[in-house]
Amino acid sequence: MSALLQQEAQSLNPSAVIHLFTLNATSIGGSAYRFSPEREPDGGAVAFGGLDYPQLAVKCEGFEWNGEGTLPRPKISAESLNDTFYSLVVYTNGAQGALIRRDRTLAKFLDGHEYGGRGIKFSSDLYIVDRVLTLTKSCVVLELLMPLDLPRCELPARMALRDMCPWVYRRRENGAWVYDQTGNACPYAGSSCFDKFGQPCGAADDACGHTLSDCVKRFGSRRALPYGGFPGLARTRA
Repeated sequence: MSALLQQEAQSLNPSAVIHLFTLNATSIGGSAYRFSPEREPDGGAVAFGGLDYPQLAVKCEGFEWNGEGTLPRPKISAESLNDTFYSLVVYTNGAQGALIRRDRTLAKFLDGHEYGGRGIKFSSDLYIVDRVLTLTKSCVVLELLMPLDLPRCELPARMALRDMCPWVYRRRENGAWVYDQTGNACPYAGSSCFDKFGQPCGAADDACGHTLSDCVKRFGSRRALPYGGFPGLARTRA
């Protein structure tokens, strides 16, 4: 958590918590859809990291850990459905197996706000759609599970690389940033740019070398890094 986010969250009058969801069904033949239960005061979609999150009337419950060692099984209930969301769920057989990423930030850190454009947010949560509990033309209820709750899931669930981060870094297209929409996306959305050799550069040449030092250049050394590698792994000889 960044110092600015922590300071705002612990203030006597923090700005509102904004929930940002990405339903990614590309692995099961669908598309990706972003939404948020909140909206801007003028009724427009909230934006974060250069991406819009149109409002969708959803009720979210069960995301909290109960402290008893049981993994949470959240539910997302969507009402007043729009055609895009409804079609995505229907044509992917209930979206079973799709990924849902939940991001949370505070209103002042949204794009276009006082401290927007800095990518300041809480840590992302990644879930998998396990089953659809309700599916009508006016209501969809999805039950989620954490990846660790999958049957026969073992750790690590991906290859453990010491010196290489596997996250997909942003790219530049037509003068705008394009961010990966899967659970493998790098969360960096800052304005500082570096080339693949770690040297400062303009936006057109921005590229990550996927090393720990590249992560430090972008996020700083005084906060938890979202580095996807495992720098603590020991080197051994066979």
